[in-house]
Amino acid sequence: MTKLMLLPVIIAIGILFFAPLGRTEGLELSGFARAVAGKIDTEKATYEGYDNSISFSEKSLIALQADYNFSSSFSVSSQFLLHTDDDRESGVEWLYLTYAPSESFQINAGRLRTPFLKYSDVIDVGFAYPWINAPQQLYSSYLFSQYEGGNARLRRTFGDVVVDIEAYYGKYEDELVSSGINVDVEVDNLFGGVIEVNYGGLQLRAATVNAPKVETTIDEIAPLVQGLRSAGFDNIAEQFDINDRAGSFLLGASYDALNWYVSSEWMKVSSDIDVLANLDSFYVSYGYYLDEVLLHLTYASSRQSLNTIENTIPLGASPELDQLYFAVEQLNSFFPTDDLDTWTIGARWDVKTNIALKAELSILDGKEGKSSFYDIKENSFDRNAALYQVAVEWVF
Repeated sequence: MTKLMLLPVIIAIGILFFAPLGRTEGLELSGFARAVAGKIDTEKATYEGYDNSISFSEKSLIALQADYNFSSSFSVSSQFLLHTDDDRESGVEWLYLTYAPSESFQINAGRLRTPFLKYSDVIDVGFAYPWINAPQQLYSSYLFSQYEGGNARLRRTFGDVVVDIEAYYGKYEDELVSSGINVDVEVDNLFGGVIEVNYGGLQLRAATVNAPKVETTIDEIAPLVQGLRSAGFDNIAEQFDINDRAGSFLLGASYDALNWYVSSEWMKVSSDIDVLANLDSFYVSYGYYLDEVLLHLTYASSRQSLNTIENTIPLGASPELDQLYFAVEQLNSFFPTDDLDTWTIGARWDVKTNIALKAELSILDGKEGKSSFYDIKENSFDRNAALYQVAVEWVF
């Protein structure tokens, strides 16, 4: 079954489960789904998989979650996700045990979501946030979306102030796809933490994720690295070794006045790996409720500084060295530079307590000479486009 053929399956299963699945003898079943259609207005590039024809196969998905309580303190949770995106695998999204001796403290162990951005835990649950696409400058760029390990969560209340603290540790292993090239990534000692403070409608948040050593395997560039070493250019070869520290830091703030809200997140990604960029990105979003309809406006921006490898291979000395020279130049252009400003205007209509309809227009203003989150088909593309999307979101 192709990814596109999964869409009617997602819709059919979702319709069957519009009503909550409920709970039976310690087992609680629930789920969520989304059907998303979108396109961009250019033939010269694609953005997040979208081209200039209407597509349902980039963001549509369905998931089923099962929670089983062994006792008042012990439980197990699992989530199976079926996704239509070609760059993402369907399967078990998380599976973990929970020990919660009190309402204010719990420990989780297993396969977990990395709790970094505000909506990291629920990024697949489109019903949980206002947009169709959460700001890509942050939500498609943050490091290590899930991990295998454990975390501890503690909640403390000081009058009207609620403080949540979380610390986590584990390992990350995944196969990423960038510009059609597979990149195997492994981190053995992933760790980080979150502090969140809530006071009335005000929320402040700080989070971090750290990987002291990121190990990657890119089969496509292995022959080039070997050729550089054989030709005596070890200094260039070493700079293409993606095997060092990477980390990210986040600050967030939001205020919800019930009939309106404003929210923002700022993220900085830094790395000691030569060919990876340092990234600064943020968004600011405002929303206003008209009964069951939410109108929202978001500005998002990212700036990425890339450490370009200095190509010291002499041109014209021999055909073999010329071949190495141009291979290094091509590899230099492979690593993305995602400078992008985006204005998004959207509407969300909660037609039922568990169903929402959404529509969005995003104006994408990239930078000349940068990748700007696009997969570019023609060099004449000016990095400016409009993304149109509609969606139905539901939970059951």
